[in-house]
Amino acid sequence: MNTFAMKRLILFLSLLSAVFGHHILCIQNVPSRSHHTLMMGIVRPLLEAGHQVTMITTFPEEKPAKNLRYIDVGHLRDLVPKDSNLLKSRAGQSMSFVKMFARNISRSTIETPAVREALIKQNFDAVVTEWFFSDSDAGYAAVQQAPWILLSGMVIHAHLENIVDTVRSVPTIPTLMNDFPVPMSFWQRLLNTGSYLLMAGANLLDQSKMEANYVSDFSAISSARGVPLPPYNDALYNVSVLLVNSHPSFAPARSLPPNVVDIASYHMDENIAPLPKDLQDLLDSSTKGVVYFSMGSVLKSADLPEKTKKGLIKVFSELPYTVLWKFEEKIEGLPKNVHVRPWMPQSSILSHPNVLVFITHGGLLSTLESLYHGIPIIAIPVFGDQPGNAKRCVQEGRALMVSIGENMAEDLNNALKDMLGNDSYYKKAKELSKLFRSRPVKPYKLIQHYVELAIESKGAYHLRSKTHLYKWYELWMLDQIAFVLAVLAIAFSLLKKVAGLFMTKQKQKGKKEKKN
Repeated sequence: MNTFAMKRLILFLSLLSAVFGHHILCIQNVPSRSHHTLMMGIVRPLLEAGHQVTMITTFPEEKPAKNLRYIDVGHLRDLVPKDSNLLKSRAGQSMSFVKMFARNISRSTIETPAVREALIKQNFDAVVTEWFFSDSDAGYAAVQQAPWILLSGMVIHAHLENIVDTVRSVPTIPTLMNDFPVPMSFWQRLLNTGSYLLMAGANLLDQSKMEANYVSDFSAISSARGVPLPPYNDALYNVSVLLVNSHPSFAPARSLPPNVVDIASYHMDENIAPLPKDLQDLLDSSTKGVVYFSMGSVLKSADLPEKTKKGLIKVFSELPYTVLWKFEEKIEGLPKNVHVRPWMPQSSILSHPNVLVFITHGGLLSTLESLYHGIPIIAIPVFGDQPGNAKRCVQEGRALMVSIGENMAEDLNNALKDMLGNDSYYKKAKELSKLFRSRPVKPYKLIQHYVELAIESKGAYHLRSKTHLYKWYELWMLDQIAFVLAVLAIAFSLLKKVAGLFMTKQKQKGKKEKKN
């Protein structure tokens, strides 16, 4: 083929790509509605940009959007423990349980026949996965030999920082499990360092398991595709773009490479859906104000102890405001100002001007939605990142926190009196909302841009940190220090020898002069 024909072919392929878009694999395997929302927030902008998306999901819809194909892994929902009291059982779950749960999810996903078939028979231009306490998912992009876009559904933490760069934040920013203020005191920094070292040690111990899972899960697929399976570390550190569900108005700014992109509020539709007519009429008529209460999509208010539920109803009945409560069961004899529903259009409710306060479990999506709409919150955190989210909001001055337990109703009553009697929380929420919304580029545009850039540049290597090109001792400059010390030692030794020879000659000269 001559040069002219080759150029025409390249131009034709480029035009074809522009017309039909890229084919992108998005993997949502955490069996939770909120995690499904996270990945759909990535899928929608890609579809709008004209790309084809294959989505591995635990919650497939009956009628997928145009250019969207589902691979159903709904059976993963069976991995969620069936507890009689979800709130009590989840509050006590340890990190080791979460990691084991995450590994089970990863293994069950890759063992699904439809998933394996898609990975073997289809070619994808990019792979998007969500990080959830398991690194073996690096194998999806590795066997496809495609750019890997990693999504962090929470604020960035030291482990992800290490994957895309090197850990720089420990001296200045609290780790994932700490909720210290910034700046930290000496003792807080000491505890922060200890916490990081413990987590880093645990991750180091887990590495052999992750590597074994990676090899066992993806070696057969790579063989079937006729491609080599890269070494585990090569695959793990081969992240083209890291999309983070955060923003500097919510979490402290960090020193990170340009392939780490904040996209907080990306899961929200900018065109807020109108409220159902009955809710619209209710909120419009609630001129004194509205209190909105929801414990999210995983936790259920219906699981609260009976005594606590009665206590909350009593507290709400004494308020001069309308109370909207996401409650999964019917309740008889409710006060006139309390309205319950098993599902609430949350963002649409929070956008209404009569909403005064949001009582929430402190999940990141709810926390960010309250920030976007400028609504102060009373957080009742239970597990995971919820306590950290709640304390961060308290430190910002836009929230109060109540512990879940026997005194929850009484504590919530006191928090409501404090917040509704002090407009500083409302003013701070509005101030931070303005910062949160003030961006030169909308999150959905960032998603489109960086995914396309990763594909077209074959990995966005120009945006990546160069940290992983060096050994650990080279990053700490230990080899340079050793070289300088060696040179100084040699120089000192030579000087010592020269000085010794000089002294010997001086002594010999002195002896000769005495003899003479």
